Amino acid sequence: MSDKDNKDDLAQKAIEKLQRAVAEADAMAGMKSNFLATMSHEIRTPMQSIYGLLELIADEKPDEKIASMVATAQESASGLLEILDDILDVAKMDADKMEMDVFEVPVRTLVRGILEALAVKVHGVDIELKDDIEKDVPFVIIGDPKRLRQIIMNLAGNAMKFTEKGSVTVRVTKKIKSIKPVETGLALRFEVIDTGIGMSHEVCDKLFKSFVQADNSTARQYGGTGLGLSISKKLVELMSGAIGVESKEGKGSTFWFEIPVVEVSTDTTTLDLPSLDGISVLSVEDHPQGAKEIVKSLRSMGANVESCPTYKEGLELVKRRPFDVGVIDQGLPDGLGLDLIKEIMEARPFMGLIMYTVRDDVGLSHSLQSLGVTYLTKPASRAGLGEAVQNAAKKSVRINTDGPTRLLIAEDTDSVRDVLQRQLEKIGVDADLVYNGKEALAALETGKYGILITDLHMPEVDGYELVETIRKKEEGTDNHFPVMVLTADVQMAQREVYLRHGFDECLLKPVSLGQFRQLLFRWGLLTEESSAAKETVPEASDPAGETAPAIDKNAMIEQMGAFDDSAIEMLGLFIEMTEPLVERLQKALDSNDGHDLKESAHSLKGGARSASCNVLGDLAAQLQDDTEAGKPSDGLVEQIVQEFKRVKSEVKKLKAA
Repeated sequence: MSDKDNKDDLAQKAIEKLQRAVAEADAMAGMKSNFLATMSHEIRTPMQSIYGLLELIADEKPDEKIASMVATAQESASGLLEILDDILDVAKMDADKMEMDVFEVPVRTLVRGILEALAVKVHGVDIELKDDIEKDVPFVIIGDPKRLRQIIMNLAGNAMKFTEKGSVTVRVTKKIKSIKPVETGLALRFEVIDTGIGMSHEVCDKLFKSFVQADNSTARQYGGTGLGLSISKKLVELMSGAIGVESKEGKGSTFWFEIPVVEVSTDTTTLDLPSLDGISVLSVEDHPQGAKEIVKSLRSMGANVESCPTYKEGLELVKRRPFDVGVIDQGLPDGLGLDLIKEIMEARPFMGLIMYTVRDDVGLSHSLQSLGVTYLTKPASRAGLGEAVQNAAKKSVRINTDGPTRLLIAEDTDSVRDVLQRQLEKIGVDADLVYNGKEALAALETGKYGILITDLHMPEVDGYELVETIRKKEEGTDNHFPVMVLTADVQMAQREVYLRHGFDECLLKPVSLGQFRQLLFRWGLLTEESSAAKETVPEASDPAGETAPAIDKNAMIEQMGAFDDSAIEMLGLFIEMTEPLVERLQKALDSNDGHDLKESAHSLKGGARSASCNVLGDLAAQLQDDTEAGKPSDGLVEQIVQEFKRVKSEVKKLKAA
């Protein structure tokens, strides 16, 4: 072999070795991202239950000592959820799955809304929060409002942490120093200026790396994960911008970032806006500029809007005349928006409701979800706000209420079908149930139905194929048949995911009565005249001290309206229907039948969660995930068997009581 051949051979081997190393590094990065995402999700799931229980305790109006402990626990839970969000962002960025949204961003509303949200943290502290937005800064730009908010919130929150007294100022200017404007010739510089303790040059140089903190001593005075600034840097870079910090010890700090932007005229839009013609909206917003922008935005889309600044005036207006939709702020001068929403639901049970707030609060979001109310964080784009109003309004539904309005449900799990039938009886809606997509398509051919709710995983024809078939038949026509997805898969709760598949809305199992009623009303299957059914929620009676009950009675009350004889009867039927499924799990594991094991675990997951047996449902979900990953566990199946026995025992006690 010649020297040239030897060199070529060595070069080829070196390339192959490098390719293997790159592949191994990619695989390791993927494993890390999957681990972080899974860990974040698995911790978040029980945290939702913790939030719900804390909320129930607070609603009982406990004495001052208990209320103080509940508030502390809620604050700690909120802090943990913020950390989980950071971890999930890191996982997405490492996997190159972080995508920027493109919406209109009202710059002044964004900045002032963030300062309003942070204001609750400076009570009793000698810190002034200020904004300084130069006059020539555009009112509206194109960008990702959620990610811009996240960056500014991270920087401002960090500044407050290291500032004992003085001020934190958010400044916005067109005077850029570190990037070149894009073709539009426009870029913005955001600065967060504090009068805090400042930092050395050495700390500044490494501050934007993951898990690095300005205060790294073993006796740290300032908390945090060290992820916020690293995430902010990556987000700014995704926006083709630059980020940095200028600081002197004892003299305060200025964190800054610059991004190229596109200006949008406040009288025009680059996006298609929804039509709100004929929709009447009540806006309850106490901030004058914010109220003005809501009214102007919604009127530009055709809505009839009335605005007021207080809880009292809002409630009086609702009682005086009906509105299609209410857009309610949380922080009102004379009360909480959540309490106003609950009163409005009593006075006008068929009114669409939106919480529009600067608070990015998981607990509040959870409360509103259980009521079937939309949660929208300020500032939303005009399109985002208009879409939320359109979805909440009874006059905006695409279903033809002059035609058939009967409901069709495709669901293959018997226990879930039983829960749905009982809920529909309480609500007063006529519906037919089929077992799979094939039967659903045949039923739709009869022309009897005006709306479809379907599970995703079903035999013969699943939910994906079902909605795809419906949408293909509609091609070239003006028809649009409403199809809602019903799923226990948490990731499908992301709106953009199910819309991409052709669904109109997503219902996440288990579905509360409030969510169910609001959806059916929104799509024209319920009217004020046709249904006088109201959801009644008596006090829960979970035994004290049981942190993970076999049956979550609070969840059952949300679904069924009460934990009564009918609910206990339903649980008895769940046991009868599920026993063969649990036996099938064991047989599938023994025979190494991965497909049947996965399908059985999926059915058990949906059935258990719909029966409010959440521990059993979570175990089944884990088994489904493990089987899909090719690593089903004997021990996990045994845990499911034992948990099912615990559920059976609890149901037996309830029947005997």
